[in-house]
Amino acid sequence: MSRLVRGIGALLALIALVVGTPLALLSWVGNPWPHGGWAEVQLLTNRTMIGGLAALGWALWVQMVACILIEAVATVRGISADRVRFALGGQQDLARILVTSVAALGIGASTLAQDHTAAVAAPHAPVGHAQVHDQTDRALERGSQITAEAPTTVWKLAETHLGDGGRWQELIDLNRGLVMSDGSTFTQATQTIPTGTTFRLPAGAQLQAETAPAGGDYTVKPNDTLWDIAGRELDDPTRYMELFEASKGVVQPGGAHLVDPDHIEPGWTITVPGGVDEVSPQPDHQPDEKPGHRGGGRDHAPSENQQAPQHGEGEDRGQLPESPPVTQPGVAPPAETTPETPPVADVDEADAGDDSVLDAPWVLPGLTGGGVLLAGALFIGLQQRRRAQFRTRRPGRSIAAPAPELAPAEMTITAAGWPAAATVEFMDEALRRLAAYAQASDTLMPPLAAVELHDDMLTLHLSAPTDLPAPWHGTPDRAHWSCSTATEAEDLGPATGWVEAPYQVLVTIGQSDAGDLWLLNCEELGTLNIIGDQTRGRDFARHLAAQLAVNPWSRSVTVDCIGVAEEAAPLGERIRYHTSGQPGTRVTAEVLAEAVAMVDRVNGHDTDVTTGRTGQVDDDVWPARMLLVDAASEDPEALTELLRLVDEQRGRTGTSIVVTGDRAGTPGPVLAVTPTGRVGLEQQGLDLVAVRLTSDEATGCGLLYAQSENLEDVDVPVDETATEGWEAYADQAGSLRREHTLPRNAPRHVVGEPVTTLLEASDEDYLREAPVVREDLEAIAPKVPARVRAEVEGADPTLDQDLTDWFDRSSPRPKLSLLGAVTLRTHGKPRDKYQALCIEIAAFLALRRRSGATRDELQDAIGWNDPAKVRKYVNLVREWLGSDPETGDPYLPHADKTPAAKARGIKVYQAGPGLLVDLDLFKRQVLRGQARGGAQGLADLARALELISGHPFTHLREGGWSWLFKGERHDHYVTKAIADVALTVVTGCLEKGDLRQARAAAEVARIAVPEEEVAQLCMVRVEHAEGNRTEAERILIQDVCNRSDDGEAPTDLPERTAEIIRNHEWLAS
Repeated sequence: MSRLVRGIGALLALIALVVGTPLALLSWVGNPWPHGGWAEVQLLTNRTMIGGLAALGWALWVQMVACILIEAVATVRGISADRVRFALGGQQDLARILVTSVAALGIGASTLAQDHTAAVAAPHAPVGHAQVHDQTDRALERGSQITAEAPTTVWKLAETHLGDGGRWQELIDLNRGLVMSDGSTFTQATQTIPTGTTFRLPAGAQLQAETAPAGGDYTVKPNDTLWDIAGRELDDPTRYMELFEASKGVVQPGGAHLVDPDHIEPGWTITVPGGVDEVSPQPDHQPDEKPGHRGGGRDHAPSENQQAPQHGEGEDRGQLPESPPVTQPGVAPPAETTPETPPVADVDEADAGDDSVLDAPWVLPGLTGGGVLLAGALFIGLQQRRRAQFRTRRPGRSIAAPAPELAPAEMTITAAGWPAAATVEFMDEALRRLAAYAQASDTLMPPLAAVELHDDMLTLHLSAPTDLPAPWHGTPDRAHWSCSTATEAEDLGPATGWVEAPYQVLVTIGQSDAGDLWLLNCEELGTLNIIGDQTRGRDFARHLAAQLAVNPWSRSVTVDCIGVAEEAAPLGERIRYHTSGQPGTRVTAEVLAEAVAMVDRVNGHDTDVTTGRTGQVDDDVWPARMLLVDAASEDPEALTELLRLVDEQRGRTGTSIVVTGDRAGTPGPVLAVTPTGRVGLEQQGLDLVAVRLTSDEATGCGLLYAQSENLEDVDVPVDETATEGWEAYADQAGSLRREHTLPRNAPRHVVGEPVTTLLEASDEDYLREAPVVREDLEAIAPKVPARVRAEVEGADPTLDQDLTDWFDRSSPRPKLSLLGAVTLRTHGKPRDKYQALCIEIAAFLALRRRSGATRDELQDAIGWNDPAKVRKYVNLVREWLGSDPETGDPYLPHADKTPAAKARGIKVYQAGPGLLVDLDLFKRQVLRGQARGGAQGLADLARALELISGHPFTHLREGGWSWLFKGERHDHYVTKAIADVALTVVTGCLEKGDLRQARAAAEVARIAVPEEEVAQLCMVRVEHAEGNRTEAERILIQDVCNRSDDGEAPTDLPERTAEIIRNHEWLAS
């Protein structure tokens, strides 16, 4: 009936647009050209203005009619319409919707009854049954499946496999709501079906394949565009980027190349891909899989005899809706051809990316696979804590590095969490903006049951039909809404303002075999019982507790663990562990009391908890609680009553309960965890690889987080094995070792030899002019004996030449940049592939230049499983770096010819002295500047800052560089070094009145290490000195006093910061 109504409505709309619009214009305005001609037009009378609007209306009518005609022809022919270039963007979309709706009327009344709503079964409510025609039953009977191997349409599929293109409606009824391979939802006959999408066929369909365009070359003609060529040659203009990618390597006339898809010239050659079958048949079920359980249960089609409850009073919430039917693409049967011997791959084409670093032996499995969102949240939290550590660091010192045994935890968090962090932040932002939309529109929050992350698509599965705003795209039953994770934040809805995270107890439960992540909203489900394998069940519960400790949307959740997940407590003060018995009973009674109070609060406002968090009803917070209970422990008193309340008042208590282990009478959904690590939610058709966090993994993450809360700074370590060259005088940050310096107040007659210092004026002068305290001056500008200066300069005789070569673009020496975006500039064999990997290998060896690395050490750092790959890719790096034109020796010597190999008696990879690294040059320049002192030393420090191009160690290979967080923390040392060098230059220049150089140093520090409060205070002081008081105050208040590293309220100012503000009376007014 709904299709009939839509079709009739669309037909009336078409008549109104095509016939009604011109009649209205003629009757209301008539001839838009004024009687007085051009002279009257120039007078801009009311009539001429009305005539102009009428002319615009006629132009829009012509555009709309053209769109309708083009879409009508395309629908009849069963093809995708070409883009109408002269029409507005929305006109053709509207025409397509209207034409498709009218076309549905011609299929016959018997099929109009097939528009059923997807089922959303209430856990206790009886399910209504609707009568379904026998013809509909036959149409919906499952047959085989086909996977599109080239873009196609539903008409073509019906014509090929059903023998009649007019039977396209049967395919729509079988596949409506299908999430296609590009993430879009199949709802209309005019949609193009992208490559890789698997469609169901009715029983008895013919499993034959069409052939796609044969491919070949196309010669560009005048006025051609890639869009036009794709429409003619591939039957789909939206595939124009395939032509672009296939043709980039073609040498065009005059030696040109295709570099811009919007620019082609007549006579150019365009390569047209093709030569594959459009579809490949496949059986509906794999032999070793149960129906309805492939790919995490996404095979379930909605049942025709179930009706979706409306979102409102009397609904039974908390039931997961059945997912829209999606099947995993199969593999076409191989053709019977004579196998050919594959060509031997060049080393450039070898499978460098086959081995993920996440397969390395040090990886914590609980943070990979289904645990990547936990890793992403841990990464975000760890970065926030590190910023807080750098904020409180004092000049001359570094932040405390984690203990070596915690390296695997941080390395895994970085390798797995770094790529996932953006997804975590996007999901948090998307759901908060959904809450902001509900607040602005004064509507209820959608009842979220589950979230699915599929490739780059975020899908919300609701427990009741609801409408969501753009850019969310819904299925016809309005229970499943998807949005691309590439959507810009401002397009997701209104700014979040002060709305709380709406779904605070959203946790990952597992990953499908297709790689999709599934999250459950425990608050909506109310109660959850984890049964099956006890060990894996506890690991599962521990994972849930860890997620709630670090998820950005769970910051207001209190988790009480009774007899389980004790190891997760160090991850946050909101995770509280209790033993069974009296402690467990006491906290259960507390949770019960709060749940009862929340129900009263909800009833008083006539709302639900998630809607309350939007700020629509009051200005107070609406917190959430979770109670994790081990069924093997003694049952706390009041638990039965609490379970009953939460189950009966789902979504209204702000409380969720998870019981691990078999417990008689536990209501709510059941999660069955198998000994092999699978988790099933049978009623909803989910069969996933379960998340798990072992006791050791949780302990490691907890200890790492606890260490990152330590705000006490430490001395910069010294490499005691460095006894030769400039490194024998420097600590790991490049500063002069303390044993080679003297206190600033050391009397000259006591020293017995000439001394110098970077800051030669009195301490009082610097305290008055610069953002420093007395202890800072001692740290950044001690006295240095003249003897030490001579030794340091003698230990590094090539520094000036190396600096000259670094800034000389014509120098053949390879140059590795680490003080900003990581890059490698060489004059060796160009690398078109594996650049990021080769840069990582070069950096690993460069940062271990003195000791080098064995094959096993390099293999462990990069995360390869195959030792043979080390030799292959080191050779790629060697070729890319090139050779010294004077000696002919490679800049990366062979492993048996390095100095380290001769010293250690084994083969060692070692970067040669010809490789220039900005981090090394920075340290050497700073070391010499501190030894020289005075104006000459400050000039060295200023030149060292010229080597910095951004925040150090950025643009790293995704999933790589984990070795950077093991052993010497170069990332920590360089952050400290940049901030201290900038502070020294700013202090010296302010005292001398050189504001230009002071600003240059402050700006470099603020760009490179914004987490350092030293950098922010330097900029405040420079702005003050230049007379920019308003900007100085803005930076001070916004970036210092009101700074928040975790999105929460500002923390107390560090003691050093507060002292500097008081000394300069910056906030005295």
